[in-house]
Amino acid sequence: MRLLTAGLVTVLGLPAVAAAGTPGTPGTLRVDNTDPAKCSDSGGQGTQALPFCTIGAAAAVAGPGQTVEVAGRQEYRGEVVLTRSGEPGRPITFRGVNGGVGAWIGGGLKLLAVHDVVVESFSTFRTEVADSSRVTVKNLRDGDLRVTGAGSSDVTLSGNNARTISVEAGAAGTTLVRNGANAIRVTDAPRTTVTNNTVTDGCTAGIELAGNSPQANLFNNLVRNHFSPAAPYQCGNTGGQGAEIVVSAASATGTRAGYNTVAPYWGNSSNGNAYSWAGTVHQTPQALAAATGDQAGGHDIVVQNWADGSAHNSAVTDSADATAPGFVPPAFPADDPDVENTGTGLGYYDRGKDERQENVGRVWLQTDPARAPYGTEVTLTATTERTVHWPTSVMRYRFDFGDGSPTVTSATPSVRHAYARACDCTATVGVETGDGNVVNNWGTPLKVTTPGPLKASATVGANIPDQWDTSDTPPLGVRVDPSGTSSPWAVGKVVVDYGDGTVESKNGLDVFLHGYASPGDYTVKVTVTDSTGRTDTAAYPFRAAYAPSRFLRIDPYRLLDTRDDPAVILRGGQEGGFTIPTGDAPGSNGTPGSISSVVLNVTVTEATQDSHLIVWPAGQERPQTSNVNVAAGRTSTNLVTVPIGQAHRISTYLSAGQAEVIVDVVGFYRPNGGYLFTPLEPSRLVDTRDSRKLGAGEVRTVKIAGVGAVPADVASVVLNLTSTGTSADTHLSVYAGDRPRPISSNLNPEPGKDKSNQLIVPVGADGSVNVYNHVGSTDVILDVFGYYANDGKGKFTPTVPVRLTDTRSNPFAKPGPDSTTVVSGIPAGSTAAVLNVTATNTTADSYLTVHADGSPRPITSNLNLLRGATVPNHVTTPVSADGKVGIYNHVGSTDIIADLFGYFTDAWPAS
Repeated sequence: MRLLTAGLVTVLGLPAVAAAGTPGTPGTLRVDNTDPAKCSDSGGQGTQALPFCTIGAAAAVAGPGQTVEVAGRQEYRGEVVLTRSGEPGRPITFRGVNGGVGAWIGGGLKLLAVHDVVVESFSTFRTEVADSSRVTVKNLRDGDLRVTGAGSSDVTLSGNNARTISVEAGAAGTTLVRNGANAIRVTDAPRTTVTNNTVTDGCTAGIELAGNSPQANLFNNLVRNHFSPAAPYQCGNTGGQGAEIVVSAASATGTRAGYNTVAPYWGNSSNGNAYSWAGTVHQTPQALAAATGDQAGGHDIVVQNWADGSAHNSAVTDSADATAPGFVPPAFPADDPDVENTGTGLGYYDRGKDERQENVGRVWLQTDPARAPYGTEVTLTATTERTVHWPTSVMRYRFDFGDGSPTVTSATPSVRHAYARACDCTATVGVETGDGNVVNNWGTPLKVTTPGPLKASATVGANIPDQWDTSDTPPLGVRVDPSGTSSPWAVGKVVVDYGDGTVESKNGLDVFLHGYASPGDYTVKVTVTDSTGRTDTAAYPFRAAYAPSRFLRIDPYRLLDTRDDPAVILRGGQEGGFTIPTGDAPGSNGTPGSISSVVLNVTVTEATQDSHLIVWPAGQERPQTSNVNVAAGRTSTNLVTVPIGQAHRISTYLSAGQAEVIVDVVGFYRPNGGYLFTPLEPSRLVDTRDSRKLGAGEVRTVKIAGVGAVPADVASVVLNLTSTGTSADTHLSVYAGDRPRPISSNLNPEPGKDKSNQLIVPVGADGSVNVYNHVGSTDVILDVFGYYANDGKGKFTPTVPVRLTDTRSNPFAKPGPDSTTVVSGIPAGSTAAVLNVTATNTTADSYLTVHADGSPRPITSNLNLLRGATVPNHVTTPVSADGKVGIYNHVGSTDIIADLFGYFTDAWPAS
């Protein structure tokens, strides 16, 4: 089996599997349970390519001189018991190699009757050394450590972080050095050495020699076991009975102690004791030394009311005895210049398990200049982290310039070097702290170039967001990337003149983004300046144009109603406007900032004069087109598709009088992400004249999905809504069949007048839309003109409104009865167009039908004309291959005005 079940015990040393070689031969056996499919206990490999799955499999075959490396991030379950031994000078070593934390042994670790074994760098809740000799246990974490048994001798516990450390009856000659623990207890175990340990945060004696444990050594320890800086009263009140170092009468024989720092318990009402020696309590090192004949207490420091560790550096720093039994020098000794050296040896080793120093945590290397032609002298400067107290005399800097030249060792952190050839070099520096420890930086790239001229070069293209980009990207965006500039020196400044009066500058070769207010042809000039002051300019033509876009379906919502604010009103001859909120702006309804056009339902009401409303992108010139025509005292509604202007603003202009305006948001277009449009030959879905009128407050459900040419997965549908035979002024709302009715309306019918308006309506999950009538009764006609779906055909490209035809300037083009006017000027290759068609100077009640030129005229209509009235309507219509539509007039004669607002092209062009 690959992993031992929790609770089982594995006794190692019995015959198990064949080793990867003969047991006892030098080499490394590997254990790694990270991927059970890539390890094996039965194959006997123990190699990097095929490691053992369990520690037991490796330990069963490991012999003298071999190392068992244990990796893996999963728990090694069950207790691991080691029973195989090494030889003097050739121990068996078990080492965890999991990022310094050590592999986790879930059931604990036991060394049973072994000798010459080293165990290091594991995590486990319990480690026991029983009846074993010449054993070293180091760098273990988390658990309890126990040495026991009459056969235990010359056991060393070093560098461990444990809860408790126990040396028990029978053990002899045990050494505890540089461990951290909550308590160290030695019972009936002679000749125990306890040196440079830190015992804190427990509630018992810190170091205790109990029973008969004579001839011990206690040196350089930091003991403050009844105190926790985070909770100084957690141990309760000892009533003056507690002591930090306790030595029984039998254990005092031949026991020596010195250079310890002791912090007795302190509380609200009493302090604890520093020492209890042979049954007598002593509060000071002087008292202990006097009582023991200087056998103990020499050079000890007792700190009363220890408040926190950092306030007592002088009690532990630069004051250890380097000649103490069992002393092991720290890996990185440091001399704190703020603390007097009172120790032996170097004089500045610290007490406790840790050497207090400001380690060089990180090293940075700066190059000046970072880019330069070869032959230029470059200054390299190293800076270090946390070295406030380091004497400069112990710092050495080893510079490698990365060009193959010899390294340079300097006593100062700055050197100069002239590179002899062009290269993409990586310079490094190693900082030596005076003890042999070298901290390296990760390396700093340096560009050494060939001498030559400065040449500006940039990539200039449209800034079109992808489907994941919801940032505030302008519809007419340009992206200027000057990184193609060639220069032997660093470029310090880049200035971009966008050709529309806007100039922007940056330091370095960063990308520039800009949004134009209007489509058109511009010249983008890029001027670069290098670090020596040289300049060069490059110019690029750029055509700002709207990108083909997809439709974002939304639930319609009301954006503006000037009737709600008496201070806001449309006045003839004055420009107004409103903002389309996006992103996190209030009222945005989750609309991304990357939209390019908005579809609005615009209603003009309470007009004081016959007038028309123009809607266009803010920042552009007001077009000569119109969107909504309204008669004095009446209400008129029209669908409007308009690009987003500067700062997401839409401008409005009323030609005469005053009026109120209501704006409902129907949907959006954006370059990527959304639905594609498929135009259809118009067909009739509903005509209530064939059944019954829609009554007051009535909602009628109309099936859309799967009807005729509309697919089942339709997202939104383009409809033409017509009212006729209306009995009272009312309004109609068309909305998704599974959604609540919005406050917005789509058409305002009037008695005696046939009225039409085009709609873009979300289709409910049930495949339907609802039609609601407010008051009175009216007949309703619904015609379908196209739909939006994931697998649709076309993308929409908005345009600056363009007038395609106006028959008022050409009387011969004015259509008479039963005649068709052909309108051209739509981009060739378009599959459909978005028009605003207006009829005026009408001589008889009639209707207009818009269709692709050359195709059969459908039975549907787009505009219902009233004699003497001006009637507009938003029209989405198929287009002939050469960009033409036909506009058919039924009876009488009428002038026709056709404005282009955008067009659709195939999203999946044939390859």
